[in-house]
Amino acid sequence: MYLSNLKKGEKGIIKGYRNEEFPIKLLELGILPGVKFEVLFFSIFHDPLCISYDKSCLALRKEEAENIIIEPIINENNKIC
Repeated sequence: MYLSNLKKGEKGIIKGYRNEEFPIKLLELGILPGVKFEVLFFSIFHDPLCISYDKSCLALRKEEAENIIIEPIINENNKIC
């Protein structure tokens, strides 16, 4: 699953990247495997989207979010939190 598949309010953990062309600037900003995040909101047409992680917020372009492999955090009702 990719970050771009989540909806507002859903949470996940970054697992990796689809390709090696992932922007180094995002790695420097802490978008690293193992980081837990929450989708805060989407702009018009879902581009960009904003996530919250490690007491920070970051807006990502849709094409960047489509390259981030995630594991959704599932609650006891089998729904993504």
